Amino acid sequence: MTMQTTILREVCTNGIGLHTGNKSSVTFKPAPCANYGIEFIRTDLPGNPTIKALWSNTIMGSAVRGTIIEKNNVKIYTIEHIMSACFALGVDNLIIELNSSEPPILDGSAKMFTEILINGGVKKFDTFKEYYVLEEPVYFKSDKTKIYAYPSEQLEIKCTIEFDHPFLKFQRMDFENLSKNFYLTEIASARTFCFDYEIETLRKKGLALGGSMDNAIVIALDGIHNEEPLRYEDEFVRHKILDLIGDLYLAGKSIKAKIIADKPGHNNNINFLRQFLKKAIIKKDKTAEVA
Repeated sequence: MTMQTTILREVCTNGIGLHTGNKSSVTFKPAPCANYGIEFIRTDLPGNPTIKALWSNTIMGSAVRGTIIEKNNVKIYTIEHIMSACFALGVDNLIIELNSSEPPILDGSAKMFTEILINGGVKKFDTFKEYYVLEEPVYFKSDKTKIYAYPSEQLEIKCTIEFDHPFLKFQRMDFENLSKNFYLTEIASARTFCFDYEIETLRKKGLALGGSMDNAIVIALDGIHNEEPLRYEDEFVRHKILDLIGDLYLAGKSIKAKIIADKPGHNNNINFLRQFLKKAIIKKDKTAEVA
């Protein structure tokens, strides 16, 4: 039987934020009870304001290269990698303290967040895990993006990306079950990326101020600028899946569905999630856990 969880003990890490460039420390703490959800706390601000990691707290239109949550004019930037790691590890309830407006980007993937959370151990509550499931399909289209969802007993994803670029034109990846082990070996290490010609524009917009080739893949016309080689031949689409998983967890519960995503991005992921939740129902999981 699958029960709700939190971590067993406090764990932390630090670094710089990808977009703000600010030094940042993040501390993960056990949640006090089941059905608590995932909550971010800004410890650098008076009163330690809190924001629940929910789609209803996202800022639409401004999440150009990351997912932002806001409440009472307090913002937290680029939460998707943490959320992705929590989804994959089955962490239902968690307190996340930040001393800045953005968690550290670390190596640009979710690998280090998964390692840190695993080091925090697992505490199970005496409460069944709940999922959002579908009884009928959901169709979402916006400009060049299409995201469809169909009923399934597990989370399946088929994702394609396509760019008008000589090095990165088209990639596709699909899997039939998001298990913890699959995520750790096939998804978690995929890094965020950008094209070299975008960097100046991003920085003029106040984005990618903490970006470097230590925490992002920079794509040139004929390859990548980074000394470290690609971790996967199709690392770019894997990172898009990593981001999509994190954005889906803003539902507030895990999701079981077959999702087909063509050219996903943060704003469209959240808008798709809005449509998904209009048709989704909550189901308690009393089946055996999958590693």
